[in-house]
This record gives sequence, structure tokens and C-alpha cells, in this order.
Amino acid sequence: MRVAIVSDFYLDYVGGLQSSLLEQKAALEGAGHTVRLVSLAREPLGEVPGVGLQIRPAYTVPGVILPVVAARPRLVARLRDYLERERIDVVHTQTEFGLAHAAATAAEQLAIPVVHTVHTFYWQSVGIGPTLATPIMRFGLEDAIQRPIPRVRFGDRASDNLLRNLTLAMAMRADSVVSPSAHQADDLLAAGVGRPVVVIPNPITRSRSMPRLLTREQAEHPRIVWVARCEPEKRPLVFAEAVLEALERNGRRFGVDFVGDGSELAALRKLAEGHPEIRVHGGLDHDTVIDLMDAACLVALTSVGFDNQPMTIAEASSRYRGVLYCDPKLREGLSHSGHRAASPDASALADAIVELTSSPDLLLELSLGARLDSSTFSAAAYVDRISSVYTGASARA
Repeated sequence: MRVAIVSDFYLDYVGGLQSSLLEQKAALEGAGHTVRLVSLAREPLGEVPGVGLQIRPAYTVPGVILPVVAARPRLVARLRDYLERERIDVVHTQTEFGLAHAAATAAEQLAIPVVHTVHTFYWQSVGIGPTLATPIMRFGLEDAIQRPIPRVRFGDRASDNLLRNLTLAMAMRADSVVSPSAHQADDLLAAGVGRPVVVIPNPITRSRSMPRLLTREQAEHPRIVWVARCEPEKRPLVFAEAVLEALERNGRRFGVDFVGDGSELAALRKLAEGHPEIRVHGGLDHDTVIDLMDAACLVALTSVGFDNQPMTIAEASSRYRGVLYCDPKLREGLSHSGHRAASPDASALADAIVELTSSPDLLLELSLGARLDSSTFSAAAYVDRISSVYTGASARA
């Protein structure tokens, strides 16, 4: 098949969604499909042979690094011409903003099926600012997608409700919807998505080297890797507090690498001052992150109620590393490799860190479990499942 994967986000920004798109592309192309990426870009690159169509946004929202383009007729016409010229069989949108809606409209005009992957239904904001700005946000978002956004009430925060309704609006346009996790699929159906919602975990396709099981030496001198955006929803400061408590309790017999950039990076660096066991790297390229995982005994994931199916879990499993986590809703890829803290607070995370870093046998067991769980994220499994979705969407389009 000839597939157009569509994303409103910059593909050169390091994040789970961008990693997932590139892994999906590699998996599909490895199975003989043709994939074109349609995305927003920092420079007006236009058509890139063999890659796709890169479009410059009207502007970029500062802070959140969100590029914005409106789904107006001129853009729809440009996308329609591109889809027709490339003989695209299915449009696979993976964001909910203006470019995704423009691509969906172009696909509808050409009778091309639209499949949509929801990467998060669990938008979270903090502070009074987003709440006060919600009416302006609604006006701007409706102008970008060129259609009204539903007003379903999901919680107490107006800004979170708006973004969840934006996600719902895109899902309801698609012929088929994909969720990388079962719990998000259930929530989408409960919210009123009247389409099939198929659970397909994000794949891990590419690797510079073969994964290796944890060694006894690594387990006896443990390091933990925390990798995510340094933003409140990922809770780096909570984990840092847990690490400091655990270091005091177990005689400083482990180390931690924090990887990621964001608004809480400066505060994280301050907490780590005077503690040589903690290394705060900031943002790193993907290959370096994988090297850190290979050198570590465990990967930590500390978000609660925000993540759908984090690429961190897929990457840890693909490198045969266990995962310390605290969100009870997360399931995919954690059956044998996951170790859940008793609760999400810093004290319970510290308890889990002390338990794990004091037990080499437990760390080795989690590594063996990760090798078992890695099949959840295989390229072959992804291609088989998504190909079935594409075929079903074609029948419904």
C-alpha cells in the first residue's frame, strides 16, 4: 500500500510521538509498503523525493513548540494534489491540529480512507493561565481546524477539556481509530468515538546493535535511566526527590541519569547539586539515550494519568531492560518487565528504588521479562495489525 503519515509536529523535535512515527515508517517500508511523511517543518522544504511533503507553519506557539497551520482551502488543495500525485491509498493522521484536519478533508474529497492514531487523550495543564486563556485557545484552535470543537465535559479544568475535545473531534472524523493502549481505547469509546478503536502498541523497528540481557556486574552496580520531557506531567522533580531519599537509605549504592529538556530542567539541576550519583544530561540524541539504557539496569517512568503507551516502555523492552513505573493504568509491555511502585508519591518511589537496587536477582529477572515483553513492540506485529486496519478503513471509506 501507499501510505501518507501526517503530523502537525516538527519531526526533528525529540519526543515520543516523533520517535513512533519514524519507527512506524521503518516498519511499513521494511514490509514493502511505500510511506510518505506529511508534516510541518521549520523551513519551507516542499516536496522531498522519497520522504514526503514538508510545509512551513504560519507560526509556532512558544514554550510548547507547537507549529500551527490552518486547514483552509488553499492548503487542502495542495494536499489533495499531493495525495493524488503520489497515488496514496490511505491517509494516517497522528495529530489533531490544522494539518491533520486539512489532510483528512483532502482525503475525503478523494475518497481515500483516513486512519487516525490517538497518541494522547490525557492532556494536562497546570496553573491558572491555561484556564483563563481557554476561550482564546478555543477560538484559535477552531480557526486552525476550520470546524467547531465539541464541548463534552471530562473534568474540572477547562483547558484540558478543550484539548480532549479536540482529540475527540479528530478521532470522530476517521474511518478507523488506533490506540497504542487498551485503557485509552476504552476511554475513547466511552467518550463517544463511533468508530472501531483498535489497540496497536507503538513499534520498535530500528536498532544500531543487538540488545543484551543485563549482566550480574550491572545488576550489582545499578544505574537507572529516567528519560522524558522535563515537564510537570512527567514528574522529574518528584522522581528526583525519591532518588535523594533512596540514596540516603541504601548507602548511595546506585546512580541515576536524567535525560530530557523542558521547563523543569533548571530546578532538576538544582536538586541534583552536590550529589555525584545523579547526572542531569538535558536533551540527548536517540542513539546516546539507547547507549545509556544499555549501560543501565533499569528505566524509570514516573508520569501518572498522562501517558497512553509511552515510547520509553517500548525502547526499554527492546533493550531488555526492566521498567520502574507508578501509573496503574499502564499495561502494554509491562507484564514481565514492569515493577510498579505502591503509589505515585516520592516516598513510595523511594521504597521501590531501594528494593530494586538492593536486589541484583530482581533486576536480572526483570531483564529476562523485558526480553519476553519485547515481542509486544515488534515491527512484524505492528505491520500485520495496521495493515488489517488499513484494509478495514478502505472498506468503510
